Amino acid sequence: MNEPEIRVVDINPLTDDFFFIASDGLFDRYNSRDCVKLFRRKLSKMPIMEQDTRKVVGEVVDAAKAKHMMTDNITVILVTLNRGIEQKKRQTDD
Repeated sequence: MNEPEIRVVDINPLTDDFFFIASDGLFDRYNSRDCVKLFRRKLSKMPIMEQDTRKVVGEVVDAAKAKHMMTDNITVILVTLNRGIEQKKRQTDD
């Protein structure tokens, strides 16, 4: 029987932009740091107040499937905590 990985963290909407929950199908292809970079980059390319989490998740899932040409289940929930992520000239986590 598989055991879920559970982490408890404090979320601060003043410093945290989003969080995501994903199945192992995504993490078989990307590590968590790469996922954060992908989500941040894709969201920041969209105008504030128009950032479409459904579109971003779809693009990341499609890229993950294409990257490894597998059909494993990939489930992702992306939750934003503010009005949008601004594009920065140089992002510190890239």
